[in-house]
Amino acid sequence: MHKLLMLLGLLRQGPMSGYDLHRFVRAHGAVSADLKKANVYYLLDRLAADGYLHVQAEAGARGPRGERLMYTLTDLGRARFDELLREVLRSHDTVHTGVDVAVMFLGQLTQAEALSLLEERRQTISEQRNRIAAEMSEETIHRPTQRIARDHLLCLLDAELVWTDHTLDELRSSQWAERFQQT
Repeated sequence: MHKLLMLLGLLRQGPMSGYDLHRFVRAHGAVSADLKKANVYYLLDRLAADGYLHVQAEAGARGPRGERLMYTLTDLGRARFDELLREVLRSHDTVHTGVDVAVMFLGQLTQAEALSLLEERRQTISEQRNRIAAEMSEETIHRPTQRIARDHLLCLLDAELVWTDHTLDELRSSQWAERFQQT
C-alpha cells in the first residue's frame, strides 16, 4: 500500500517517466528501500491498468525503443492517492520480520550461539541506523515532512535496538542459562 502511495504521490507533482520515478525512489533510499526498479515498473503497469494513470509514449529517449513512457495521474488516480494517504496515516500495521517466530525457538540453539546471533543482529541494526542517519542528515532534508519520515524510521530502529539489548540481557541471566541447559 505504501508503495502505491509513494508512486501516486510523486506523480501528483506532474508527469514523470518510470526512469525518473525510480531515480527519485533510489535517491530517497531509507524511506523507500523496499521499492526496487522492477517493482516500480510493475506497479506503474498495474496502476495504469486500474485506470489511475494515463500513459503516453514520448519520442527521443535513448535506448532500444527510442521512446519513453510518461505517466500522468488521472482523476481516479488523484482520488486513490487521497484515499491511500488517509488510510495509511490513520492505520497501524504490525511489521513481522520473522524474528518473533525465531525467538520462540531460541532453545534449539546453545546459549552462546543465540547470544552471538542476536549480537550480530544488534550490530546490523546499529549500522543501518547510523547509515540512515548519515544519509538523511539535516543538510539533505529541506522539508519538515522529510524530517518526520526520517525520524519515524530512526525511532523504529531505536525501538529494535532497545528490544535486542533487553533480550540479550535476559538471555545472559542465570534463569536463561538453566533453560538453555535443559533443552
